[in-house]
Amino acid sequence: MSPQFGADTGRLLRRPVGAATRPETTRLIVMVALVVGLAVLGVAGAVFEILRNSRTEAIQSAEQSTRGMALALTGAVSRTVQSIDILLQSAAGRAAEWDLSHPYTERDQEVRRLLRFMPHIRQMAVIAADGTVLADSGDRSMTVRMDIKALFAEASAAPIPMVIGQIRSGRFLGAETPHAVHQYLPFMRLSKLAGSTGPVLLVAAVNPLYFKDIFASVEMPSTARLRLWRFDGTLLVGDNGDQDFDAGHHAGDPLFAKQLKEAEFGTFVDDSDAMDGSLITSYRTTLNWPLVLSVGLSRADVLANWKAAALPLLWPAGALTLALLAAATVLTRSLVSRARAEAMLLLSERVLETMPNGVAISDATLPDYPLVYVNPAFERTTGYTSEQALGRNPRFLHGDDREQAGLDEIRQALANGRSATVTLRNYRSDSSYYWNELTLSAVRSASGRLTHFVAIQRDITDQEIHRVQLAEAYGRIERYSAELERFSFILAHHLQEPARHIAVYAQLVARALADHGDQEIQSNLQFLTKAGGRLKELLRDVQLYLAMDRLVMTGGACQAEAVLDKEWEARTRDVAGVDLISGRLPKVQVPQRRLADLFGILIDNALVFRHPDRPLRVKVEAEKQDGGFWLFRFTDNGLGIPPEFLEKVFGVFERLHGRDHFPGNGVGLAIARKLVETLGGSIAAQSDGRSGTTIVMTLPEATE
Repeated sequence: MSPQFGADTGRLLRRPVGAATRPETTRLIVMVALVVGLAVLGVAGAVFEILRNSRTEAIQSAEQSTRGMALALTGAVSRTVQSIDILLQSAAGRAAEWDLSHPYTERDQEVRRLLRFMPHIRQMAVIAADGTVLADSGDRSMTVRMDIKALFAEASAAPIPMVIGQIRSGRFLGAETPHAVHQYLPFMRLSKLAGSTGPVLLVAAVNPLYFKDIFASVEMPSTARLRLWRFDGTLLVGDNGDQDFDAGHHAGDPLFAKQLKEAEFGTFVDDSDAMDGSLITSYRTTLNWPLVLSVGLSRADVLANWKAAALPLLWPAGALTLALLAAATVLTRSLVSRARAEAMLLLSERVLETMPNGVAISDATLPDYPLVYVNPAFERTTGYTSEQALGRNPRFLHGDDREQAGLDEIRQALANGRSATVTLRNYRSDSSYYWNELTLSAVRSASGRLTHFVAIQRDITDQEIHRVQLAEAYGRIERYSAELERFSFILAHHLQEPARHIAVYAQLVARALADHGDQEIQSNLQFLTKAGGRLKELLRDVQLYLAMDRLVMTGGACQAEAVLDKEWEARTRDVAGVDLISGRLPKVQVPQRRLADLFGILIDNALVFRHPDRPLRVKVEAEKQDGGFWLFRFTDNGLGIPPEFLEKVFGVFERLHGRDHFPGNGVGLAIARKLVETLGGSIAAQSDGRSGTTIVMTLPEATE
């Protein structure tokens, strides 16, 4: 008896030897036949589906390829056209300054200088509406042959400043000859000259081969068709396969009749090309100019390449279908996954290789985090080759300088498995140091396990040196400024005593010589007495001006209205014919003494510079501003300030009148400005020079 396990009970079943097995065998054969038949049908269907999908992918790949080429070439063409537009604008700006009485050779030389770094522009000319060539980088005798009226009409009718004309036969402006070997594209822009009533036209002859060189810079199949169009359907530049292509208007083609009306970029099948048949065409428009760039691949060639690559695979696929179907499926999926992984790995490696900053990767799963990768930028920066660096902990870059503040943060980031950015002082292989801005990033697996640390190094040595030098320079400037200010303050203080002595002793001498009959001596002594007094006043004002930086401007608040009334009464008590008009004034965050100084300066100025033919009227108003400030307007009806001197009056010792006419040393408004700006506000003068002056200033709102 032959024992067998029952699938349902697991117990031993016994069957007599020689028992009939034909029904089971038949069923097995039928099942195998069905499986094989289904497998064959499945493989046939799979092969058909693969062919169909590969055909679709071939077409989609061609579409993607044309889109990529169109995108890349449109950017390059846009930059070129923009550079030409900038050149024409620059030339127009230069032309606006020309003196047409000078020889035209000077203008020609200036135009040639503009074209020095524009090799793709063969010639540029500036032409007046009457056909006069104002400037020309080439041959004037040829330029005058051009149809100037047609060019002006075309440039004037365009809705944009720069116009691109149709491609012309010939190498230079005015040298049009039928069937010429060379061609050029005219780029035009209208402008005006200084003192001229009519427009002038700037024309640049651009070499279309430059655009063809741009086309040639993109890797593409030999059957590809690259073309640069105007929006009206005029072909400006074609590739080498377009010699027999009609460059005239193609406004009726699907690209212009339909596609551009629906979208500024796209992909479609163009059947209008009689020379190449159906083209898988992608197009894009430039942003600033009416230009369209199209890239087309022959649909027949794409399908022919697909057939050439796909059909030979049917024979080995049919031969191995039954035996390797399951294994092929698993293997294909495995290979696809592996290829994708390898492609991504290769891409990542290429990105790391081309990065300008040093990249180092440490293995976080091994003790001491050894380096497992460094890129070429790391080798260039540190001087260590990959053989010298791999397998070592990155601390060798720190040399003996292990107490830097940033290293503690790096140690904590390594211990906690987190990222960090620090600035370190590293050492190259030759022991020279450099400053390194280090960004450390923790890399984890899909399960969250820490696997690596990636360190990106950026050499900021020059930046750090400049920062230190700048800080030292600022420190020196601050010290020199403080010393100069202190010296000026002390000098002003100590010179007051000699100034007083000059005035006092001049008066004593004058009294002693009172009976002396020499009037010249008496006049000189009076002048000396006045000069000593003026010097004393000047030194006092300088000392006060310098002391503004030392005065405490915080910690006090006062009612502006009360301070104004008190100062007005004190300063106008003995003055007749003056009037103060004041609205309700706010409380401001200014010490009372400082606000009294400010109002006193403004009142004194109003009194000194009042108009002799009308009573003095002073009006003070205030209104709330955003940001915690009040805007004050201090208006008088005095002499006023000429508009060209509104800023000058705030300078130290700046006077608009002589001392014989008005007293003062020209320091008051300078002190007022320093006081207001120290409080965080601003001050300015407004005047028409006739009807008075308004001082506008902002003062901080009271916070108490």
